[in-house]
Amino acid sequence: MTISAVHHGLPSGSLFAGADIASTAGLNWKNGAVRPRFEDEVWSFEGWADAPVQMKTTEKTWDFPRIRDPLWRVVAKELALSWIATRDERVLALPRARRIPRHPRTVWSRLYLLSFWFNWLHERRVPTLAAVTQDHCEAFIKDYGVIRDKTGAVIRPKAGNSLRSLVSAMQEISDYAGVLSADRYRAGFRPWGERSPREITGTPARPDVQIKTSPLPDEVLAPLLTASLHLVEVLGPHIANLRRTRRAALTQWDTLKRTRYLSMDDPDELAEILDDHRRGHKPLPRLDPGQITKRLNRGWDPQDPLLHVSFQHLVRPSGHWDISAPMLRRSRPLLETALDEVGHEYVWARGGAEVPRADTGELIPWTLPLPSTQADALARVAAHACLMTVSALTGMRASELTELLVGCRVKTEEDAPGLARHRIASKVIKARRWGGERDEWVVVDEVVHAIGLAEKLTDAAEGELLFGRIHNFDNGAALWLRRWVGSSAGQRMGLAPIPEDAIHPRRLRRTLAVEMAARPGGILATKVHFKHLTVVTSEGYAHRPGGAQAVFHQEWRKAEAAEKLHRTAEAFRQFQEGQLPAGPGADALLATFRAVEDELEGHEPGPAKVVTDRQVELLLKKKAAALHLSAANYCWFEDPAKALCLKLAGAKSATAPLTGMCDSGRCPQATHHLVHRPVWQTAADNSTVLLASPRIPAGEKDRLLAEHERSMRILEEIDKAAGKAG
Repeated sequence: MTISAVHHGLPSGSLFAGADIASTAGLNWKNGAVRPRFEDEVWSFEGWADAPVQMKTTEKTWDFPRIRDPLWRVVAKELALSWIATRDERVLALPRARRIPRHPRTVWSRLYLLSFWFNWLHERRVPTLAAVTQDHCEAFIKDYGVIRDKTGAVIRPKAGNSLRSLVSAMQEISDYAGVLSADRYRAGFRPWGERSPREITGTPARPDVQIKTSPLPDEVLAPLLTASLHLVEVLGPHIANLRRTRRAALTQWDTLKRTRYLSMDDPDELAEILDDHRRGHKPLPRLDPGQITKRLNRGWDPQDPLLHVSFQHLVRPSGHWDISAPMLRRSRPLLETALDEVGHEYVWARGGAEVPRADTGELIPWTLPLPSTQADALARVAAHACLMTVSALTGMRASELTELLVGCRVKTEEDAPGLARHRIASKVIKARRWGGERDEWVVVDEVVHAIGLAEKLTDAAEGELLFGRIHNFDNGAALWLRRWVGSSAGQRMGLAPIPEDAIHPRRLRRTLAVEMAARPGGILATKVHFKHLTVVTSEGYAHRPGGAQAVFHQEWRKAEAAEKLHRTAEAFRQFQEGQLPAGPGADALLATFRAVEDELEGHEPGPAKVVTDRQVELLLKKKAAALHLSAANYCWFEDPAKALCLKLAGAKSATAPLTGMCDSGRCPQATHHLVHRPVWQTAADNSTVLLASPRIPAGEKDRLLAEHERSMRILEEIDKAAGKAG
């Protein structure tokens, strides 16, 4: 039997008795919504006005009866309120209490974990928290810290991170003892003493935590981007028009059903409709596959020629809902004759406009006629493509994508005709107080188009959620997109299948950072205006220095710095192996490498007697900082006065090279390496094909010949330099 608070020698009433949870914690509450009070067995946060969209209904329901001991439920309530109401004077009086409030989602998670601790003690008949010992704590973590199968056998231990919050909650029962009225640990006891939860669970400290999210491989990214952009830019307007037409028809039919639910029974009226189809060579409307199944279940003959004809679609333009059964029997010969002449076809998207295939550019109808279910599904696929495009080209987190509203596009600012900046508004949730903070992202045109299309594909009104709740990206948006691309419709558009691989905003964010930092000639560069993408991301950082895009900018720059150092060290290793750089800047780069080599030869390596990669990178760090990556060369931008691109543009005060004006064959700060050879080989092959074409004008051939000769010269220089002795 549970011992009462009086038996524990504790006060009988809580310091928070009668407290309004929202007011005590300083939460903004919706007008008229039920406000939870301390004594309630379940605290509902459905009325919290600032709740992030991703906060699930279960996370808004704090179910204290999960804890079996009634007194320990009071302990859990007092802890929960103390964790979110950090400015309350009763909490401020506690020397070890947190001064930064925890997010309600975090508190719900900690309460969920804490219930396992309290129920474990209850099952072992521990009568009071004052009786808890370190042995209890160790035994509980040993039991809870493993994953078991249905038989109870241990499969594997849980990750340290999953245990850290639980250990922290167990320790904070001691830290918050001053507000606990129902039960508490004995005086002086704190689980594991002063050891931190990270130390106890073996979780690495934050400075050592590396980004574990891997970027999407090219074989996934390429078809994913191609499909998403094709759906948004090419098929999107037609899909939006189809959806608008279909919804207007459905509204009209609903009105007809409510006001005039009549079946046609006039043979002459039906004959006139069929004559109209024959004169215009219009196929009869084809029935949706699901409706065919219903007819078969009602006893239709599978060989009946009229099985696939939709009578409702046939007669609705005349204001009727369907054909009566007697009418069908009398008019069957007339219907079968018309069917033989014009055939049947699905109603939606007939006579589709022509669009280019994604692979060959051949013009084909944007879709074949569709049944109702596929027309609706196509709109959903297009909406998922919009979400994928926004995620891939902005680097927004899932929580930030979820907060996008209809009307989130900020009015563009035109510097000149055709030159405009585009912004979208959302909220930053991560590491921000309560419901997040408003923020803006500077974005490229493709993102603006995707959001504009998404607004046409939703029923949400202005100010409502654009994409809704995004809880399972890979099994939602990515799955729908992958299935459509792999279907006959996607194959007809010339889209390559999207391989099975996890796709979610974290990977897309990481991929964007890596592509911008290290791969100027990568997949993204072939799908969008890559330089523009780089510029607007930087502009978003400058526009709001403390905003979300600044955080992404920092990630990108960090990845870029690491990639520059890696590429420089790689070029140095190649130099040591006899593969020398080519190009006008080769001599200056070789001088740096020889200086580093001399430095390494004269150093005192210590007990290891081996030169490490880290030592090489430290010596090359200054040189790497000057490196600017390009698809066809390395630019060692150490002296702006020597940069050919700046001279050609007359931009003497520029602090970075103008990649669009680069002529690496003449610039004294440019070098070519084996990694660039495929780019130059492709350029040479393309120019060879074009020079052989009789359709190319003579003047254009002169320009192509000069380009071809330059490509061949650079290829020869790369091969010659790579084959030299050190």
